[in-house]
Amino acid sequence: MQITWYGQSFFELESAAGTTVLIDPWMDGNPMNDVTPDDFDPDVIALSHGHGDHVADAHRFDGVTVVGQPETTEYLAQKGHDETIGMNISGSYEHDDVTFTMTKAFHSSGAPLDGSYDYYMGTPCGFIIDDGETALYDAGDTGLFGDMKTVIRDVYAPDIALVPIGDRHTMGPETAGIAVDWLGVDAAIPQHYDTFPFLEQDPNDFVGAVSSADVMVPEIGETVEY
Repeated sequence: MQITWYGQSFFELESAAGTTVLIDPWMDGNPMNDVTPDDFDPDVIALSHGHGDHVADAHRFDGVTVVGQPETTEYLAQKGHDETIGMNISGSYEHDDVTFTMTKAFHSSGAPLDGSYDYYMGTPCGFIIDDGETALYDAGDTGLFGDMKTVIRDVYAPDIALVPIGDRHTMGPETAGIAVDWLGVDAAIPQHYDTFPFLEQDPNDFVGAVSSADVMVPEIGETVEY
């Protein structure tokens, strides 16, 4: 699986068979990238929750299937995007060679419709994204929680994890390191940091907090392979 980071929680994945997945594609207003929807040709988009830096630009990809909770997909429909798949915790959806399984996350979720955070977007979530060769766990925006060392580790057995390290609204570097250890993954990539001053973190603090997994810290737009 090829994994490219575009800042905050925006990733592009390419499966072993060539299926392209975008996770939380945030472009407009994202200070960490200058890309546009025209720079991508995704087969499917996965949304972890409804905050503006995550649901963001998904509706701008005409004809592309967007996977998310029913409340999130209904929000996209109100913005004119009807190509959606609603799902919920523990449910799965197969798109070509890639299977998406929705997991818990502990955060909040809301989006502006007429005001600020006035539209209920369901509960936040993560995903197991499995292309048959690699099982990737996107933790989404979350705090540390016990299912990481039981359900997610023992049932879904991810190979690699994308974990937030920005603190304030998610785990910080130290608790993210605990999460990686609990998950038992072979590799991890930090996300959701350095976008704003209150999210500034040294990813080396995260590297030092992980006991055994291989930690990859890509630059913006850099592709790593697992």
